[in-house]
Amino acid sequence: MSMSEYCDMFKAEANEHLQQLNHTLLELEQDNSNLENINIMFRAAHTLKGMAATMGYNKIAEVTHEMENLMDSIRNQEIDINSTIINVLFECLDQLEFGIENIETECDMDISAILLRLNEVSSSAEKHEHVAENVTCVSESIDLKEDDIKKCQSLCEDKDSSIFNVQVTLDETCLLKTARTGLVLRELDKMGTVVKTVPSQEDIDSGNIDNEINIVFVTANNENVVIEKISKVSEISNVKIDPLDLDNILAAEKTESMPSIPSTPTSTSKSMKNSMNEDNVKSVQSVRVSIERLDNLMNMVGELLINKSRLNQLAIELETKKLDETLASLDRLTNDIQVEVMDARMVQIDQVFNRFPRMVRDLSIEQKKKISFLTEGNEIELDRTVLDEIGDPLVHLLRNAVDHGIETPEERIAKNKTETGSLNLKASRLRNNVLIELQDDGRGIDPVKMRDVAIKKGLFERAQANDLSDREAMYLIFEPGFSAAEEVTDISGRGVGMDAVKNKIEDLGGSVELESVVEQGTTIRLKLPLTVAIIQSLLVNVGEETYAVPINNIVRDEVIEQDDIRSIKGEKVVNLRGEVLPLVDLHDVLSVPHNKENYRDNNNLLVVVVEKAGQHIGLIVDKLLGQQEVIIKTLDNKLLKNVKGFSGATILGNGNVALILDVPTLV
Repeated sequence: MSMSEYCDMFKAEANEHLQQLNHTLLELEQDNSNLENINIMFRAAHTLKGMAATMGYNKIAEVTHEMENLMDSIRNQEIDINSTIINVLFECLDQLEFGIENIETECDMDISAILLRLNEVSSSAEKHEHVAENVTCVSESIDLKEDDIKKCQSLCEDKDSSIFNVQVTLDETCLLKTARTGLVLRELDKMGTVVKTVPSQEDIDSGNIDNEINIVFVTANNENVVIEKISKVSEISNVKIDPLDLDNILAAEKTESMPSIPSTPTSTSKSMKNSMNEDNVKSVQSVRVSIERLDNLMNMVGELLINKSRLNQLAIELETKKLDETLASLDRLTNDIQVEVMDARMVQIDQVFNRFPRMVRDLSIEQKKKISFLTEGNEIELDRTVLDEIGDPLVHLLRNAVDHGIETPEERIAKNKTETGSLNLKASRLRNNVLIELQDDGRGIDPVKMRDVAIKKGLFERAQANDLSDREAMYLIFEPGFSAAEEVTDISGRGVGMDAVKNKIEDLGGSVELESVVEQGTTIRLKLPLTVAIIQSLLVNVGEETYAVPINNIVRDEVIEQDDIRSIKGEKVVNLRGEVLPLVDLHDVLSVPHNKENYRDNNNLLVVVVEKAGQHIGLIVDKLLGQQEVIIKTLDNKLLKNVKGFSGATILGNGNVALILDVPTLV
């Protein structure tokens, strides 16, 4: 059977298990006394092994199997965990990540080196005499009837055979419990004879089973062989085995006056079946949906909203009360659909954040630095499209913070700082936006050095550089090419990729802010929209044209007098309540003629104050038409998509097209 059609599903689920393994191994590195983390890792590796074996990815299955063996020895306290074992397990996860990423050529993957490393650490680790936890006695034996006992006696006529009570626990997430139990029983049948099961075979076949199955089993194999065979079945979280002594069972039966039987077996069984059936129904309450399908659904919602706006416009023109009532109902229904579709696209930001602790850990070891890395707000949700785009910018920021922000332990001690640097990544909700803050307590950015670097690179003359404020000097790190590849000062490397970060965030309709104090640290704030498909905007008239300005960029609107406008170095500015506000006339920028009728009077001008990189700028417009939710239609045409100043277009209620202004590239 070809399994290629399930490849994408395997990769998605395998990456989730890898993320769990990385996260738990990081916690184990911080506290190796918490062996529950080893149990969690063992279960994740076991599930991944079963998935890979089912799909025929034998190299991945072999690596995870050897990892299981090592972790099993640790959790059974046969060997002590140490930093060498931790590092080898991280190497295993890197190898698995490479194999999953290149799954089409997995069969060609060379795993000999990592298998050798696993064997070396396992062999060199100190061994302890210990009874394995998963071979402990089962507390409650199955109630054997007379026929069961006779069958066991008959099977045990061969003195090499033994009777065991085997307790198998399925994973909480196991959906196909009947199938998994069937595989366990098939493995046992290969090694001996199954005498009895609880629940019964009838209940197992009908799906009336919980996560635990007890099995009386006669075999010539020892406990460890039985456990090893069963553990190879996917989605098995634990196996316990208890040798049974028939003589003890018979003696116990003679001393009991009557067998222990539930008073209402029928009703109890029915109740349990109903409860189990309900649990089975509840466990299948979600499905995987491709992002492409969600995109298509969002596009249809967008078209629905556009048509709703057009109907509302017609209702205003027709002034029909019955139509108004119908449209009010349509409005509510459309808004509900929009909310549901947008919620379906929302994903917790920890999908991205969870990748970074491992990266920071590896970078700090490489740089010989000590770093305490914390994340907050992992539960904050973002549109999947936005989430997919912010990973690379955050990687740039974290790398720069580790490489060039936080000092070595020796440097920090010399500065009377703690030898361990602090790096915090925090997400929070800010109205219709998400704010991501990255804060370190490192060197900070020195404006004086920034000016010197700008002069050295020929970006400014000395006089021009000296005219820059400290804030403007620090923001030079976002200029393309500001940091060269040469390794010079601790400042030059700070700007690597920062222009790419700024461009990516602004392409998403967000903004980047920077704060830094020399020798105290740096904070970078990314302000992002919840979604890039539907935005709140302010509609404005510029001449005869209508444009949409995203609300995310708007600070306020003002009315100014033309007589108050001044010119500084050829640029228009106005002093507004102590703030020197640069002005941009959209008529000039967009080449749109003035329409005098839209002015409030000949002397007063309407100004929309927007924010760009933390700086306020006033956009001169003719008329404010009001706030409206608009659907973004991207400019896919090859002639238009690279035009600066516009992030897309939308269709208004009257059927006209309005361009959406991209403030960061417009001014």
